[in-house]
Amino acid sequence: MDLAARTAAFYYSVIDEFCIIIMAILLFTTLIDADRNKYRLRLINLMLSLTVFCVVDIFWVLVYWDVLPKTQFLRMLSNVFLYVAINACSFSMFLLLTGCLELVQPVKFDRRLPFIPFFAMIALTLTTPLTGWLFSIAEDGELVRSFMYIPFMVIIMGDLLLSSIRATIMAFRPENEANKELCLLVAFYGLPILIGGLLRAFFVSLPSVALGTSISVILFFVMQIREQVSMDALTHVNNRKQGERFFIRQIQAINQKVEEAEGGLYLFMADLDKFKGINDSYGHAEGDNALVVTAEALREACAKYADKCMLCRFGGDEFVLGGMFWSDEQAEGFCTMLKVAVAKKCAEKSLPYTISLSIGYERYRKEFKTLKGLLTAADKKMYERKRAARRS
Repeated sequence: MDLAARTAAFYYSVIDEFCIIIMAILLFTTLIDADRNKYRLRLINLMLSLTVFCVVDIFWVLVYWDVLPKTQFLRMLSNVFLYVAINACSFSMFLLLTGCLELVQPVKFDRRLPFIPFFAMIALTLTTPLTGWLFSIAEDGELVRSFMYIPFMVIIMGDLLLSSIRATIMAFRPENEANKELCLLVAFYGLPILIGGLLRAFFVSLPSVALGTSISVILFFVMQIREQVSMDALTHVNNRKQGERFFIRQIQAINQKVEEAEGGLYLFMADLDKFKGINDSYGHAEGDNALVVTAEALREACAKYADKCMLCRFGGDEFVLGGMFWSDEQAEGFCTMLKVAVAKKCAEKSLPYTISLSIGYERYRKEFKTLKGLLTAADKKMYERKRAARRS
């Protein structure tokens, strides 16, 4: 083996080893977390699949560059393992993408159907030493692709491409406006491994599958951390810290202006009426469900004002919304729309109780100076309306 081949094998292996180390760190971080939801389990499955692939890929490159004896048997064995591992990585990514999209829209097909092409491609790969349908090994140890090679690549990569297309279409449907960002992210997540697989099909000595899949996993992990930092764990809307950050930025921009612009920044404080009664009558689990349903309704309503509206859970049963509105009349109409949206969502969910909101709002004026003054004014108006509702 010449120096160039030895160097190529070394750097190829280093890239795979680097990916293994990254996956080990991410796996450890994920496994020590107590959360074991379906999304997290599918992410763990993808990381394990990639780790196995990288180990197999190292074995493959050592045979490919004659570090290990380049016999027909070892070449056949290394390629069989390699294509089984590629299939597993691609399918694991497909399951993860599908799981993300299920958060937006439940699948309408039999969940077992995607497993059919997966197991079919596994069977095709494992029987290739006997049939030669996927590839064969020449006497000089080189791989010769057979008639099923292109259909094999189309099938295992086609799932990712279809998931990306589906996510893109869902992102631009009006009913999914509230989850547009999630859909676009899902559409992008599958591209690194898809590109890596296509590059590997044309450049066999390029470690593009390991790199592409690692990039996808890291992107998922980063977005997961971002969600934990910025999202309320129960309702999956912005948490208080994110809400405060939004208002502080807007207030600072307004304070720096010499003249007040037409329209203004409005803060809405929404509180569930008789929430304690729901907890006392139906239990705290149902109380949590009431908060989730309310957040879902508010999020969908805010999607119509996505260019100027922010929603966060401020604490307990209080939600804070904010955005730019032209007048008090428009803000009042927004309050009415929120109440209607919550009532409609309760009817859709067939809840055994009714959820109603008391909403107070205030437009920011420079005399408030800070967020605290704006919050106090909106909170005061909310409790005035709540007391008025009780009297009536």
